[in-house]
Amino acid sequence: MSFPLGTDGWRGIIAEGCTFRMIERVAAATAAVYRELSPGDTSRIVVGHDPRFFSPEFARRAAETFARAGTEVLLTDGAIPTPAVSFHVHELGLAGGVAITASHNPGIYNGFKIKSHFGGSAPPELYQRVARRMENPGPTPAGEMPAAPIRATDLLTPYREALASRVDLSAIRAAGLSFLADSMHGAAGTMLPDIVTGGRTRAVPFRAGRDPLFGGVNPEPIAANLAAAAERVRAESLEFAVAQDGDADRLGVLDRRGGFVSPHRVLALLLLHAYRRRGLTGGIAKTFSTSLLIDRIAATLGVPLHETAIGFKYVADLMDRGEASAGGEESGGYAFAFHLPERDGVLNALLLIESLALSGRDLDGALAELAAEFGEFSYGRRDVHLPVSVVAAFVQHARDEPPASVAGEKVTAVRDKDGVKYLFGEKGWLLHRLSGTEPIIRLYCEHEDEATVERVLEEAQERLERFASIKGIG
Repeated sequence: MSFPLGTDGWRGIIAEGCTFRMIERVAAATAAVYRELSPGDTSRIVVGHDPRFFSPEFARRAAETFARAGTEVLLTDGAIPTPAVSFHVHELGLAGGVAITASHNPGIYNGFKIKSHFGGSAPPELYQRVARRMENPGPTPAGEMPAAPIRATDLLTPYREALASRVDLSAIRAAGLSFLADSMHGAAGTMLPDIVTGGRTRAVPFRAGRDPLFGGVNPEPIAANLAAAAERVRAESLEFAVAQDGDADRLGVLDRRGGFVSPHRVLALLLLHAYRRRGLTGGIAKTFSTSLLIDRIAATLGVPLHETAIGFKYVADLMDRGEASAGGEESGGYAFAFHLPERDGVLNALLLIESLALSGRDLDGALAELAAEFGEFSYGRRDVHLPVSVVAAFVQHARDEPPASVAGEKVTAVRDKDGVKYLFGEKGWLLHRLSGTEPIIRLYCEHEDEATVERVLEEAQERLERFASIKGIG
């Protein structure tokens, strides 16, 4: 299959892996599996799309495929965040939905995400069923089935209104905060400024218009891609910035100096706000690459902590089963039971803003209080582009032959829930993991000492490059 199964759907390069024919294949397989699903209404499905190149056209083709299979389609009449698809699936009691998006991938990519009846990412077994159906489509039904209707629908407005109702909008508008709302030319558009406008708080829209090339950077809200936002924050003396990725399910945050705030610390602030101020109860789920800081918070709150493989669908599954009330991942995706078991970059920005408005603290003050109570961790990630065969072999090598130490840090244990993680006691860890959507190995490190993070990542990358050279596959 040239449209690879990743941590949340399929993605491919437009006109190479991601073509109209492939969209039809994925949609046809999904339609066949969809009719077999329960619970939820299988007579209708929501199809949404982001602002990427060919997203509206791919969405229309997917809708036509579902319609030919006898499933009525509610097709968005414009670009919407992926969590808006999940919202409508949940509100309408449907068995699922589809989003045409490649999320945070470069502009040359597009893709296909499936959402489940509970309003979150489809579990792995559903994707596997769809993949098997793609490989073995089965016989074509005899006769012509009348096509079901395709209804172009405003799916953005009710979703935006629902997000506004999830937070104390009066407190937010009265707080007098000033921040940058960076949509990175993605699906968030002007949603956040549209919601908070109407009081003393000022939201400055930035990169809110459609640009299929995303201004020349990947639409992933990490430090390397937020340089323009950082410059704007400093130029306008704003208090902070919030940014969403291409399909607006992830959140990135900058402080008043334009400095990138670790997603782990953002998750920590949101958890403390949700549990201590909003009264949330129940367990917390985190993915394998998420900070030890969350372990400390769960222990202090006295709630169960669940660690999952990487991919928000695993967190969503725990939330759907009621085992977790909140969850998060290192890439800036967070979810709370009072909304959906789904990442939502706009809602999470609103929650962060609400936390500042209700506490009367600025972001710097909130982060200082967090560090004073739970300690500080530094975190780093390196993405190394190499052929899949190289990185797959290296990950196996890292599992089979762990070193006694890395950059002077003693390896106290090895865990392989998703990739290979070397633990450095309670001080930190190093994780090696093959990307599920790109030919990349991701090296993650967390440690109490910032300088140690860079030393560990540097040595880990050197070990990778030396391995590839020795094996002659670099």
